Amino acid sequence: MDKIFKCGFNDYTNVTVGGNFTNESSYIIGYWKAGDILVDKAITLNHPLSARLFFPICYNYRQFIELCLKQLILDTEEIYCNCKLLNTQRKDSTQVFSEQINKTHNIETLLHWLINILNCITDEKMDKNIIRAILEYHQMDTTGQKFSYPVSTKNISHFKFRNDYDLKSIKDGINVVGNYLMGVDAYLYEFGNFVKIHITEMEDIYRIY
Repeated sequence: MDKIFKCGFNDYTNVTVGGNFTNESSYIIGYWKAGDILVDKAITLNHPLSARLFFPICYNYRQFIELCLKQLILDTEEIYCNCKLLNTQRKDSTQVFSEQINKTHNIETLLHWLINILNCITDEKMDKNIIRAILEYHQMDTTGQKFSYPVSTKNISHFKFRNDYDLKSIKDGINVVGNYLMGVDAYLYEFGNFVKIHITEMEDIYRIY
């Protein structure tokens, strides 16, 4: 058997990963769009196999939410630190979330952390429907294991009882959440640049005097 991970001879099958081609968004958007592609494929199949795709679909979407929340927390915390240099923060944060962020996979916890640090730099409030949707996803998988393994660490079946789930509804809901979070990301990017420019201007003034 030949190597599994190797460069192929066909540009249509090759992907370039690493270096300048890979960053945080590569993972975030990758998991999101992989979920979308699987939903579209599952609906097109209209076959018993589509039910089995439910698990990787929901895993990808959950991973997207987790990674996106974590990145937004890191970006917001950086802006908060810069705002504090200028003494323009709305209020002081009592926690440094970046020190704890890799210790949890709980998206409810991450959501509350994001809201907490956002409230320290802006008066804008996160949309209640988005909060509700993320919390609904958390309730569906509170441990982060339900879509990865058939049984829990206590050997209890994750899907003991039969239920029907509409894949299109899941995809549509996650896309609403995803587009909203991308909007938050764009807002933070512009806000962060504005703060950095202000810091540079202040440093220039102090150097002059």
